[in-house]
Amino acid sequence: MVVAKSWIVTSRPEGQAALSNFALKEIEVPEPAEGEFGIENLCIAVSPASVVWLNSANPGDVMRGTAIGRVKNSRHAGFKDGDLVQGPLGWTEYLISDGAKKTPVEKLNAPAGEKITSRLHVLGATGVTAYIALFDMGRPRVGDTVLVSAAAGSVGSIVCQLAKRAGCTVIGIAGSAQKCAWLKETVGIDHAIDYKAEDVPARLDALCPGGIDVYFDNVGGKTLEAAIDRLRPGARVVLCGATSQYDGQAQWQGPSNYFSMVPKQAEMRGFHIMHYAARMEETRARLRPLVSSGALKVNEEILRGIEEAPNALVRVLSGANFGSQVVAVRDTDTV
Repeated sequence: MVVAKSWIVTSRPEGQAALSNFALKEIEVPEPAEGEFGIENLCIAVSPASVVWLNSANPGDVMRGTAIGRVKNSRHAGFKDGDLVQGPLGWTEYLISDGAKKTPVEKLNAPAGEKITSRLHVLGATGVTAYIALFDMGRPRVGDTVLVSAAAGSVGSIVCQLAKRAGCTVIGIAGSAQKCAWLKETVGIDHAIDYKAEDVPARLDALCPGGIDVYFDNVGGKTLEAAIDRLRPGARVVLCGATSQYDGQAQWQGPSNYFSMVPKQAEMRGFHIMHYAARMEETRARLRPLVSSGALKVNEEILRGIEEAPNALVRVLSGANFGSQVVAVRDTDTV
């Protein structure tokens, strides 16, 4: 029997997620049965999408979350002690899996020396989302004006860099002067708008008087409407996230000006990573050289200890975090 600290959902949020929606409890985890193995969690990814699951969770559930762990006490022929695995392991120190139906996982095969936490963002779902959504749906062309919301975030910052490499003028929207400075000085985008201190529509009018060719949307709401008002004929809108509407029970509100896209023959298309599992490895192979060479800049914020998981979510939802948010359950570095 292993005793594991686990974050239990106590209530669904009425507004923005808060520490009061969780309770840290010690849970007794039985030994693995035949065909099962234990997983010792190493690090957990925390993103705005985490609150979407929280909004539908039942009290008593272990909070869901993608994580990387190490196999321990294996009684499964396909997994040996020490193997690294990734999957929906949750906010817990230890759990049992059979690798498939009971917490499905994939083995983490990566080059020696690669930073483990990168598989939770730039070399994981985040990076794959940015790459496929931008190039398959945004279809940027040399000279295009590309607007990215939540541009300093885990997905947005990668989209900005890939669009610049594609020869586009890139405008990013972020939530602080520090984030805007990082986007311009480190990431290298052309313009940055601080939505907390500036008038976004007015700034868009000044920065892209000719209109927007690609809008990569991570926030929805009024920012999406402002972008739609400024689309050029044939523009493409990629719907990737809606952080402005994740509070509470997510009463989704569509853009009131969507029909203005019709005479412009503009496109709006949604993206969800679950439909692109078959392309994960292919896309990761394209991103890996950019990461290892330093050509792709990644900002990672790590909070240490399972105790920090709810704090990490609160920081992500308030915009206080900077880049990809990770909770290190145990000390980790490279594979």
